[in-house]
Amino acid sequence: MIVPFENFNRKKAAVRLLYAEGAVNIAHCRYQKPSEDAFFMPHAAVTYVRQGRKVVCFNGRQYEMKAGDALFIPKNTILYSDILVKREDFISVNMTIADNDAACGLLQPVACRLTDRVPLEELARGQHMSLSTFKRRFRRHTGASPGQWVITKRLERARYLLAHKQLPVTAACFESGFEDLSYFIRRYRRQFGHTPGSEVLGGMF
Repeated sequence: MIVPFENFNRKKAAVRLLYAEGAVNIAHCRYQKPSEDAFFMPHAAVTYVRQGRKVVCFNGRQYEMKAGDALFIPKNTILYSDILVKREDFISVNMTIADNDAACGLLQPVACRLTDRVPLEELARGQHMSLSTFKRRFRRHTGASPGQWVITKRLERARYLLAHKQLPVTAACFESGFEDLSYFIRRYRRQFGHTPGSEVLGGMF
């Protein structure tokens, strides 16, 4: 389940605000237990690992991070984070930069229901828009139709489940919101240049 950024680590991490000025926030986060999360990040962010290891996936790419590594995360990103806690706590310092991007209001409700079958009319009503206005604004902000954007993000989710979680192809297909395995395989090959089965066998990230 994909949740909004402000809700993703409640009750999981000890978060201490280090700096807050205007649109910039910097926070110190400590995890004492492993945590796997999927959330919509509306703000541009930089995450810096001080201690421990984590795997971060977004936009179809996987990043294995260790102490001393930093990573820029673009705004309006669906992010998959797997924090690994073994002998020592995981500690990071994270900076977010908010800019009140109008695209967030459009994308977040769609992202948080990515694997559901939701009629576009329902999503448009939730934004108090006509269907034509919703589609037009969505394309303006993303360069794609709502349907195209959802398929791309479902494929990226499937890649995370295949390559990092090592799920079988059929399970990754259905857990990403697809209902037809043949269609999923065809679209996956078109998106990434290889079959989903190759992802599991070879770790294509």
